Amino acid sequence: MESVVLLEKLHRIDRECRHLEKVAAALQWDQETYLPSGGVEDRSEQLALLQGIAHERLSSPETGQLLAGLGSVSDYPRGDEKLPSLERDFLNTLRRNYDRAVKLPPDFVTDAARAEGLSQAAWAQARRNDDFPSFLPHLRSMIDFARRKSEYWGFGGEGKSPGGHSGDRAQGGQGLSVYDGLLDIYEPGMPAADIGAVFGPLRDRLVSLLKKIKLCPPPGTSAEAEGRGSPPDTGFLNQDYDVGRQASFNQRLMDYLGFDRNRGRLDISAHPFTASLGSDDVRITTRYFPQNPLSGMFSVIHESGHAFYEMGFPPELRGTCLADGASMAFHESQSRFWENVIGRSRPFWEGLYPILQSYFPGQLGQVPADTFYRALNQVKPSLIRVDADEVSYALHIILRFELEKQLISGELDPEKLPDVWRKYSREYLGLESETDADGVLQDVHWSMGAFGYFPSYALGNLYGLQIAKKLRSDIPGLDSTIAQGKFGEIRSWLGDKVYRWGHRLSPAELLLNITGEKLSAEPFLEYIESKYTELYGL
Repeated sequence: MESVVLLEKLHRIDRECRHLEKVAAALQWDQETYLPSGGVEDRSEQLALLQGIAHERLSSPETGQLLAGLGSVSDYPRGDEKLPSLERDFLNTLRRNYDRAVKLPPDFVTDAARAEGLSQAAWAQARRNDDFPSFLPHLRSMIDFARRKSEYWGFGGEGKSPGGHSGDRAQGGQGLSVYDGLLDIYEPGMPAADIGAVFGPLRDRLVSLLKKIKLCPPPGTSAEAEGRGSPPDTGFLNQDYDVGRQASFNQRLMDYLGFDRNRGRLDISAHPFTASLGSDDVRITTRYFPQNPLSGMFSVIHESGHAFYEMGFPPELRGTCLADGASMAFHESQSRFWENVIGRSRPFWEGLYPILQSYFPGQLGQVPADTFYRALNQVKPSLIRVDADEVSYALHIILRFELEKQLISGELDPEKLPDVWRKYSREYLGLESETDADGVLQDVHWSMGAFGYFPSYALGNLYGLQIAKKLRSDIPGLDSTIAQGKFGEIRSWLGDKVYRWGHRLSPAELLLNITGEKLSAEPFLEYIESKYTELYGL
């Protein structure tokens, strides 16, 4: 009976922290969408206050005493074995969060939150003005806060970091770098050495495939006639696509996918993102370019994948610390699955393409569906990560992973970042940005202090293809289901295999639970090499 009372008190504290987190998310969403530029400083103070209150509540002596009373300690976070498994999973996650929070001084938390708000605003202005030097002081500040946070947790020294999930490899900070501590926020149990071991072969095979594709002759040449393949015809995309009609189509697209607009909405921001303001209030954003209609469209599909995950947590997890993805990479597995495995497939456009044509009859009315399919799968390395094709996308991530490691270790002076960025871009993508806005300033993450986040995108691709392989074996005739726009069965399968677990399992445990396999790049590489060998006649 005592354990029931203790659990009720812990759940109350957790609910309060979640409510504060969602209020902060609402303010952050507003900052990225509608906040007047003059309101940034006040907003930063508001966010700092909220995060300070949440940190104080989570790290209070009462929280620690309640956890201990239920047998949850740092070395045994799941607590009393007699408790129901759901409650033990709850204790495991809350203990991890508590152990992290209690090691961060309250002043550090509020100072970091305040600095992040100002940094994000400075980044947005610097990107608009292509002015990296104006952002540099904020970048230095974010790097400093990130380092100190990881060091407080015991990484990079002899101390021990908080324990993670029962399946985590990185249970302590000893022997792990400061950057490993930051990675552990987003992908528990996967330090830089393990990520590098996966990214190395992935990079080599993608670079090799990219080189083969670049050798394909242009359309209409004698080499193409000899059957050696060619790039797709994309000329029809180089027209004006009215932004208002793009926005109208994207509302239709959300309905087509099965996005419940009673539980979410679509807005515009400088950088597409998903914000969960509650179990039944999940906001997504996109952006529009008159001569790049695919950008806004695929951002909507990508962010809808995130939203489906957030909307899919079962009632018993909602409002608790378990109502979250297994990791950021698992969250990305869902957005990348919908964007690429579904959204860039031939069957998907069998049903949807006539609808798109009706919105843009002048631009697309005479363009065959297969020509459109080939165009949206064009491999053409881009300077902009969010617009990258499937083949080169992971190379953008590996570039950022390598730079992050150097920034956090101190090996790379942030002032030299633009030049080093261009060097890596030439090596990996064969491209070099003329502006910092299209280079080092293109992503919002570092302005938020989110170092260690980027690897999640490429890891998400790998998780996503392993999950897709299992999905295809479990749902016969999957292509026909997609072609008919019947996505309910797919969402239901994902709900059972992925969404319902929330944060109860570590990423490694969840992947093994779904597929029976450990993380591997092979299913993703097989998919990429097979698809683009066929598309380009390699």
